[in-house]
Amino acid sequence: MNSIFSSPIERLPNEVLIPILEHCALSSLFSVCRRWQHLLTTEVMPSLYKGIIKLHFPSSSRYDSTPTCILNQLYQIEENLPIVKKVSSIFHQIFILATSLSPFEFKEKTEEKRTFTLGNYFSYLLNINRLLIWKEIPGGEKFLSQKKIKHLPLKEKGELFRKWIKNHKKNIKHLDLNLSGLTYLPPEIGQLSQLRILYLSENQLTTLPVEISKLFKLQNLNLSSNHLNTLPPALGQLSHLKWLNLNNNKLTSLPAEITQLSCLQWLCLNSNQLTSLSIKIERLLQLHTLYLMDNQLNTLPRSVGQLSQLQWLDLEKNDFAFLPPEIGQLSNLQDLNISNNKLTFLSSTIGQLTQLRWLRLNNNQLTFLPSAVGHLSQLYTLYLSHNQLTSLPEEIGQLSKLQELYLDNNQLTRLPISIGSLPQLQILYLNDNQLKVLPEEIGQLPQLQELYLYNNPLTLLPSSINSLLPQLRNFEISDNLLKCVPKE
Repeated sequence: MNSIFSSPIERLPNEVLIPILEHCALSSLFSVCRRWQHLLTTEVMPSLYKGIIKLHFPSSSRYDSTPTCILNQLYQIEENLPIVKKVSSIFHQIFILATSLSPFEFKEKTEEKRTFTLGNYFSYLLNINRLLIWKEIPGGEKFLSQKKIKHLPLKEKGELFRKWIKNHKKNIKHLDLNLSGLTYLPPEIGQLSQLRILYLSENQLTTLPVEISKLFKLQNLNLSSNHLNTLPPALGQLSHLKWLNLNNNKLTSLPAEITQLSCLQWLCLNSNQLTSLSIKIERLLQLHTLYLMDNQLNTLPRSVGQLSQLQWLDLEKNDFAFLPPEIGQLSNLQDLNISNNKLTFLSSTIGQLTQLRWLRLNNNQLTFLPSAVGHLSQLYTLYLSHNQLTSLPEEIGQLSKLQELYLDNNQLTRLPISIGSLPQLQILYLNDNQLKVLPEEIGQLPQLQELYLYNNPLTLLPSSINSLLPQLRNFEISDNLLKCVPKE
């Protein structure tokens, strides 16, 4: 162990010292020290390590390895280190933080009097985070810099924070704690009864206190980029919450109480570890944005179709092989992103999404498109890159507002004649397919500015393509089998 944490035997607490003395001869100091070292290795340190994990992950089970992995990340500890060294490293790092916030207390080497106890660890953890928050609150830094305050011990400063919050809580409506170095959210956060906006992004939080449920007026809560693997059920009591950002955490599930957030409009859950949506999501009647990108989902509940206000649905980077037909009931949906999944089939109910403007289906395993896609009369952009399409339905020509069409990296052998009936089309990607010929109607696209045809087995270009040349900004036809091109 590092010497700054070692404890002389006479300073050991009785509950540790007595068992040692009972098993060792008092005349043999070497024997006592050896017994102490054994006790640290076999009893004290493992128990302390488990206690630290429990503080950060109160709801974890003894068989759950996730908390250990997250704690290793939190303190940048090598996974294979012995527990004794892990505890030593944790205390060393938290002591450095304490010293930076209360340098006068630790001016001399008083840290040698400290012992490895859960009480000491929690005292450091709590008061360090109290001061980190205090420094970010308007007026907090100035208060802490007073001579009579800055010389106080860390624990006394932390106790002052409780009183200071009590006197200033009514004035704090917006609190930005992004990138504040927080590893723990003190319970005093619940005293900020007037808080409307709370930003906690890019910290090291592993859990939330139940006191967060007292922020009854909170409307905007950003918890993105932390280490949360569970949420407290008390979160469901934030009845005025409209915007909840939980992107980039370690969540494997959501508490059922989250559906009590009856005013919620934005729910962001990108880059977590969700395997299912087991909550009654249909109760979030005001929801208009749902981000679920980069999880491990393979099914959506059919009740998702009851989210009548939903406008943005992002399902990218999951394991969906199909979507429930009820997806077609989302009559106000404007953006549907199902890129980078395993879709082999698209229900014809997709055609009921008549307000859809962006449909992203790239990087899937689709072999055909339903003809109902032609009913998407408001569609601006259609992404179909990197699928296994061999043909397109003629109904695609009904997309009168389509501006961008991405069909690259498929198995298309022909294009429908109706491709020429897209009056607003500006960008058309057809590269990396199996096209041998193009329909003459392709020359009827009056707004086309970019046309990509490279890496196809084209042997001839239709003469009608001449009419496109004056308006094209990008026209790529390399890696084909062309024997000649029109003189123009």
